[in-house]
Amino acid sequence: MTLLLDGEQVMGKNLKITANLRIEADDMSGQTSNTDTAHKGFKPKTLAVTLMIPFVDSAQLRTLMRLAEATAGGGQLKMYRIVNDTAAAFGIREVQFSDGVSAREADTQAAWLVQFTLSEKASNPEKVEQRRAANGVSAQSAPGQAVGGSANAAGTGADQELSGFEKTLKKLDDYLAPQA
Repeated sequence: MTLLLDGEQVMGKNLKITANLRIEADDMSGQTSNTDTAHKGFKPKTLAVTLMIPFVDSAQLRTLMRLAEATAGGGQLKMYRIVNDTAAAFGIREVQFSDGVSAREADTQAAWLVQFTLSEKASNPEKVEQRRAANGVSAQSAPGQAVGGSANAAGTGADQELSGFEKTLKKLDDYLAPQA
């Protein structure tokens, strides 16, 4: 199996890649035994990579670390075009390193056991979500006036319909506190 990131081969022995697609859902059962869930979307696909790099090939580990630490403009992690059969089968084209890179010494061999995760960028669900028209927000109002406002806040209260009692109170208010 081959793993290429922007055309640069990730070298190592026993390369194993596990692809994951996380589907977010919330339990809607409350305190019942109902099995209803609310679908909350698809999260980016990930590729968990494990491989072994012999101690004598330490340059391979340095190359992998250089790829993992690479940044693009603005200090963001570099995005890589990926070539791998598992990634292609999952529809993954662009990835970034995520969740760190670990290398531990093997128990019985003179080698590092290396693990890292590549996370999909610009996934198909993400592109679909961005193309989807945003839900319009309609203005909400309730009867009455805004908190902290007064009937005469806009200069004149002519745009509001007052009941007979409110008209009497307004006349009294205007008499006691005339507008300057």
